[in-house]
Amino acid sequence: MPEPKKNREDYLYVKDTENFTEEFSDEHKFYDPTPKNLSEHLEEIRNRLIIVSLILSIIFFLSFSYSEFLIKLLEKQAPNGSSFFQLKPGELLFSSFKVAAFTSLIFSSPVISLQLFSFLKPGLKQNEYKIIKIISYSVPVLLFSGVLFAYYCILPPLLSFLLGFNSEVIESRYGIEHFINLCISILMISGVCFQIPVLIITLAACKLITVKQLLAAWRYVTVLAFTGAALLTPTPDPFTMSILALAILGLYFGTALSISLFKL
Repeated sequence: MPEPKKNREDYLYVKDTENFTEEFSDEHKFYDPTPKNLSEHLEEIRNRLIIVSLILSIIFFLSFSYSEFLIKLLEKQAPNGSSFFQLKPGELLFSSFKVAAFTSLIFSSPVISLQLFSFLKPGLKQNEYKIIKIISYSVPVLLFSGVLFAYYCILPPLLSFLLGFNSEVIESRYGIEHFINLCISILMISGVCFQIPVLIITLAACKLITVKQLLAAWRYVTVLAFTGAALLTPTPDPFTMSILALAILGLYFGTALSISLFKL
């Protein structure tokens, strides 16, 4: 008995069904519907924390062994003729610990971000996977960029202003602990401020903000950028505050442009 011929409506129905199935499978490509109990989640968290702790420890001990080199890198940004000394016993030792801890946190950030992303990945759908992947890669890159920006663009003028002020009148000598605390705070503040694109991308992905709204609020953003820079920088000089504020504005408008171009 010959098979009945399919009419146009049947053909379109089959094609639409295939397209829907393909789109559904792509959307749930990374989604794992298999439920896990609490013990399995805790086991996975424990394993990932062990990996992060191991990497942090290795980088910390390596950084501590090269702490003299790292401290000299910071002293290099001070004005010529600056001298540093210990005000109390163990001050250099504790400063070395702080530098090593800060360095280990910065260089371990890609591993921390990767482990967090890997933990979330099975529960993500295609559109969620895309956004979280961008964020997980952006966080360490922006953190590195913020630290390098502060090291080369903020620390030299800041230290020249603070340490070189009226240097011809008196001879200035500085405690190494206070100097290290100042440098680390500036580097960390800059690294955190460079995470602004991550916040904006997250809000845009959640449909809480649009590019039009971002651009329309430029006056408020400018005021907030300079106010925030004034509050975050631990020194009163306007030059350092202006550099950080302009960097924040550049990140803000650059992120808005990226969202518009790449349709995030």
